[in-house]
Amino acid sequence: MKHIELVSNQFKTLDFIPVGICILREDFVVMFWNRCLEDWTKISKEEIVGQKITAYFPHLSQPKYTARLKQIFCGSPPTIFSSQLHKHFFPATLVNQKLQIQQTTVVALPNHEDYYGLLVIQDVTDMTNRLENCRIIQNKSLAEVEERKQAQEKLLQKTQEMEQRNLELIELNQMSELLQACQNLEEAYTVISLSSKLLFKELIGSLFVINNSQQVVEQVASWGQPKPSYKQFTTQDCWCLRRGQTHLMNTAYSELACQHLEPLIVESYCIPLIVEGKPMGIFHLGSTIPGKLTEVKQLLATNVTRHISLALANIKLCETLKQQNIRDALTGLYNRRYLEESLKKELERAKRKERSLGIIMIDVDHFKNVNDTFGHDKGDQVLKKLGGFLQRHIRGSDIACRYGGEELTLILPEASLENTRQRAEQLRQAVKNLDLDLCDHTLTISVGIACFPEHGYSGKALLKTADQALYQAKQQGRDCVICPPILDIEDFED
Repeated sequence: MKHIELVSNQFKTLDFIPVGICILREDFVVMFWNRCLEDWTKISKEEIVGQKITAYFPHLSQPKYTARLKQIFCGSPPTIFSSQLHKHFFPATLVNQKLQIQQTTVVALPNHEDYYGLLVIQDVTDMTNRLENCRIIQNKSLAEVEERKQAQEKLLQKTQEMEQRNLELIELNQMSELLQACQNLEEAYTVISLSSKLLFKELIGSLFVINNSQQVVEQVASWGQPKPSYKQFTTQDCWCLRRGQTHLMNTAYSELACQHLEPLIVESYCIPLIVEGKPMGIFHLGSTIPGKLTEVKQLLATNVTRHISLALANIKLCETLKQQNIRDALTGLYNRRYLEESLKKELERAKRKERSLGIIMIDVDHFKNVNDTFGHDKGDQVLKKLGGFLQRHIRGSDIACRYGGEELTLILPEASLENTRQRAEQLRQAVKNLDLDLCDHTLTISVGIACFPEHGYSGKALLKTADQALYQAKQQGRDCVICPPILDIEDFED
């Protein structure tokens, strides 16, 4: 005990240091306890010196403390019990009833042949709280910076999206203007293909129209690779045509894929082209990568489809009006005005290329008798069937017209005089086989022909010559072909 008092007196000067000082012997007996520790722990020096520290602070008997302290008693380098892991080495209550946060350093103190353990305990409560406050402020600042960064990123994203929407609007307006300038459906299909390629860069797609049978859907335009759909399918192969409304197929509805899709397509959006309340086709988008058919793209596709539907409807209307303007309503053949315009163009082409041009003038024999015997409705049916017959038996370059009444005229580009005569004879013979439901009456025709350059250089002269030949055929008993003699150059009309 005297030795303990001696050691305690030896370190008495440490009473005046404003940190906690404790000296332990190898057996954990307290050899010194300074005033600072007395104030903190409310344990007096007289009470604790000479006693085992674990009697007052049992937690120090835990291996995590004893193992490191025993190393100190063997003379190992200093060890630190961090305030982060060992906040309360000697638990001490503050005024606010919270425990003091301590940073403890243990140093080996030589004592003849062995070592004491010198424990230096600092009150780092205020510093820790300050650091914690700084950390909170720092985290708050970082959070504000991150929030501001996210806000800037969202703003940038919104700006980019607006720019993209503006570009799409410009391209959509451009497509609409081009569609309005298209004179036929083929031009419109080309515009739709090029514009859709720009509007839907990451997607592939096609435009389909329903054919005249109303059962088959045919591809008329496409963009992107690979192809998203078959080029031809039935109306029952597409959900949107079955339902009469848009149909989206994605991972959530993978079991509801249209039957016209190619196997690689994982997302599909079909929009019906509606004209006057009836579907006329499909605007189709597809993707081989999930997530590309966003709601924005779907909305854009719907808007594009409205423009396409309106444009195609206008073009079809214009074509219908044009056909009504140049075609005869009864026979479906071109009318006389179109005949005169076409003959002028074809004749100029024949002169330029130094080619021939044939004219066939046809008149139905005894047509008045047909009207008188069977009625005018039957007469109209005869002319209608004859018009269809001519359209089926001419070349694509030939032009069939109704000249007036029961007279029909054919323009045969690049047909020689002999070719024209043979064609006229073939038509005269074939007409007799038409099933016109006229009892035992057989339909016959009288035919007059003319040819450039043999019968004149002007359209007026050719038509006059063919008409005169037709009149001659009727005079000679009808049901025959008359080819007039070749004129001398001085007999040609201007």
